[in-house]
Amino acid sequence: MFSPSAVHKAFQEALIHNEDIDIKNYILAYEELCKFCAQLGTIFNFVVNDIQEKLCRLTELITQDENNFSSVKSMILHERSCGKLAHDSGCITLLRLHRGLDFIVLFMTKISTLQPTDSTSTSAIEAYNSTLAKHHGWVIRTGARVAMNFLPSQKSLYHQAVGESVNETLKTMPDMISKASMVHERVNSLFLIHEILHLP
Repeated sequence: MFSPSAVHKAFQEALIHNEDIDIKNYILAYEELCKFCAQLGTIFNFVVNDIQEKLCRLTELITQDENNFSSVKSMILHERSCGKLAHDSGCITLLRLHRGLDFIVLFMTKISTLQPTDSTSTSAIEAYNSTLAKHHGWVIRTGARVAMNFLPSQKSLYHQAVGESVNETLKTMPDMISKASMVHERVNSLFLIHEILHLP
C-alpha cells in the first residue's frame, strides 16, 4: 500500500546541504509514489513501468559510481564535464522523472481539495495539461486524457491506494505534498542553472 508518510520522510531526507538533493532518497520517495500511480488503473501500467525503468537506471548509476551520482549537483557536474548528457544519462533520466513529479504533485494537490464523492478525472486532466502534456506528442496526449476519464472518485482512489488508512492519508497528504514541492523546486532550480530543463 502507498504511504504518504514514507514519501514525506524520504523527500525530507533528500533535501541536503547547499541546496542539493540526495538521489537515493529521491528514488525511495518516487518508488513509494509509484505505488500510488499503480492504483490509477491498468491502463496506467505503462507509466508505472516507465517510472520503474528510470528509477532502476538511476540506481544502476549510483551502484557504478556513487561518488559522482550521490547527489543531483555532483551528477550534473560529472556528466557535463564528461559530455554524457545522452538519452540514458543520469541527468536526462532524472529530468523525465522530474517532469512526472510535477504532474503527481499537482494532481495530488487538486484531489486533496475534493469531496469524497467527487470524480478525480477533471483534476487529473487539468494537472496533466499543465505539466506533462507539453512534453508529449498528440497520440500520447490523447490516450492519456482518455484514460484519465475513467479515474474513480476521491474516496475510491484513496481507498485503492491506502486501504483502510484514508483518514490518516488525508491528514498527512498536505505535509507530503509540501515536501515533494520543495524537492521539485530545488531540482528545477539546479536544472535551470545548468541549462538542462530544455533538453528533450
